[in-house]
Amino acid sequence: MNKFFHLTAFIILTIILSNCSSSSEILIVSDLHYPKELNIISRSEWGWKPLTETLPQHKIDKITIHHGGEFFPEDKDMIQYLKNLQSWSRREKKWIDIPYHFMIDLKGNIYETRPINYPGDTNTDYDVRGHALICVVGNYEEQKINQNQLNSLVNLVSFLKDKYNVPDEKIKGHRDYTNQTVCPGADLYRYISNGTIFKLVNEKKLIFKTKAKVKTGIEVLRERNFDLLKGKRVGLVTNSTGVDSKLKSTIDILFESPEVNLVALYGPEHGVRGNYSAGEYVDFYIDESTKLPVYSLYGKTRKPTPEMLKDIDVLVFDIQDIGSRSYTYISTMGLVMEAAAENDKKVIILDRPNPLGGNRIEGNIVEEGYFSFVSQFSIPYIHGLTVGELAILLNEEGMLANKVKCKLSVVKMEGWQRSMFFEETGLPWVLTSPHIPHPYSPFYYAASGIIGELRGVLSIGVGYTLPFQTFAAEWINSVEIAAKMNSYNLHGVIFRPITYKPYYAFGKDKMLNGVQIHITDYKNVELIPIQFYFLEAVNELYGKNLIEEGKNNDMFDKVLGTNRISELFLKNQKVDDILPYLNKDIEMFRNISKKYYLYQ
Repeated sequence: MNKFFHLTAFIILTIILSNCSSSSEILIVSDLHYPKELNIISRSEWGWKPLTETLPQHKIDKITIHHGGEFFPEDKDMIQYLKNLQSWSRREKKWIDIPYHFMIDLKGNIYETRPINYPGDTNTDYDVRGHALICVVGNYEEQKINQNQLNSLVNLVSFLKDKYNVPDEKIKGHRDYTNQTVCPGADLYRYISNGTIFKLVNEKKLIFKTKAKVKTGIEVLRERNFDLLKGKRVGLVTNSTGVDSKLKSTIDILFESPEVNLVALYGPEHGVRGNYSAGEYVDFYIDESTKLPVYSLYGKTRKPTPEMLKDIDVLVFDIQDIGSRSYTYISTMGLVMEAAAENDKKVIILDRPNPLGGNRIEGNIVEEGYFSFVSQFSIPYIHGLTVGELAILLNEEGMLANKVKCKLSVVKMEGWQRSMFFEETGLPWVLTSPHIPHPYSPFYYAASGIIGELRGVLSIGVGYTLPFQTFAAEWINSVEIAAKMNSYNLHGVIFRPITYKPYYAFGKDKMLNGVQIHITDYKNVELIPIQFYFLEAVNELYGKNLIEEGKNNDMFDKVLGTNRISELFLKNQKVDDILPYLNKDIEMFRNISKKYYLYQ
């Protein structure tokens, strides 16, 4: 009777406390609404005994990682261990429960332990209020963390980070709060100290938040039974990224439709099916599957000629862009629009997401004397527009050659929002070129691709398994450069030492040393300055001027759309000297481009 009375009183108290507090701050004991991917073993499943005592509740704003501190053999019974730990915690330590909120075993199973709305406990001198405590069983001063444990830890931290809006800098190890312990052990702690946890957590966070299902322009057009194409001779500008959500090529979708008369294909850099490498000259050929002619827009000409267009009425453009001005697909789109205007053809853009989202704008606009195929239009380096929005802007703002305007239609996506990263669309990622293999690659391209134009002086990971994710050379001390880069305290990015041997390109078959870039806050990180901080660090540490050493037919200035950035930087080799110029056009362009937004 007494036990029943106490349990009933506890439940009533919990309800009262929950109702007196904001539900977004304090969760009742049993309900965190875990996603299925976590595969949490609940307290009831392993035999947890309900609380007989409570503490003042707290609001989670930190996530702290522990290890058990004792060697944990593979054949040890985890459930019996948890039951023993609970009994010991209450009996010997006089704690209300197991000190941690979650525990992870050697197989990567995650166990619910102490209710998270109550602070945990510790034998050391740090205040655990506000901390979500995760313990990985074992002693990682002696043992090695395995992949299953690491995966589960990343999944759990990602979930808690999202649930409680915990910033990256508040995800730490036990030892970060006290000098009385080495917890969570050297082997586990290295994944915190080198940034791996943050990188993996933020990638996983995007996956967990994937709820929306975006329909691309080609799918919307198909649902409309290709209404814009009926009775027209159609030319298609596309490449391997032109696919639907089931990865069927737009080429084949249009070719197989009885409503569409597809008569010609037009291929940008890499060709219509992506079988040419970066910068490779592409000539006219016949598509093996459809037997249609493929006119190259990356060969003798980059702009369709009247001869190429004589047999078509409308040009359809369906290519996944990556949101940076120097990526040549939008240059191709603009030249296609110019040719269509000059030859009285209509252009239809099948819209696709901007992988960088629709809110990020970085960089100055292109200046006279620096327009090229990698800086075709007077827009910032990161423009924040979908290809459909950009096409309308180019048309309406007179940015095409001779201010021509083509007859233009954009088939909008359904379900896309400006705040979305690509992982949130629910769409499969098809590499846009050989060195953009992942949906997060466009962020790294913007962070390193500009100084990648400095030839013969450094590797940015192209030729290795981390394209655009490193800065490295033989003469660099990797630990030293990582420390220097981290000393700048750049928001949303961490640098770790790396040594690798490229398989091709700069440094082929040589051991290179440098840093790997780990973006931890994709929403707020500033991308373009990262590479200039590296140039500053190299000058401070080694007295080197990589801009002068790596000049390559002015390509560095061409991708920047000006020579003023290099001139300003070379005075003192300090990033602070270029930031005002780099940022001077952002608000002006944002105000102009807002007029052409198709999505909120």
